[in-house]
Amino acid sequence: MKKLVAYFSASGATAAKAAELARLVSADLYEIKPETPYTRADLNWMNKKSRSSVEMKDPASRPALAETEHDFSAYDEVYIGFPIW
Repeated sequence: MKKLVAYFSASGATAAKAAELARLVSADLYEIKPETPYTRADLNWMNKKSRSSVEMKDPASRPALAETEHDFSAYDEVYIGFPIW
């Protein structure tokens, strides 16, 4: 059975857990990256106008992806990791 851990990590915390999970379940690792990387200012949840605050409030606001052509069909099991904002 072929496994994949796909994850998005803005600050690195989710990346560390995704790598640990991939190692534990013998899975490939794939990072979901935004086309425009997040800066520290983007992640400032105390600023209501920061990128993360705006995206959190608007379900239609989602960042463009850096890569959109990954073939997930080769995997039997996919784990998805993402930050909880």
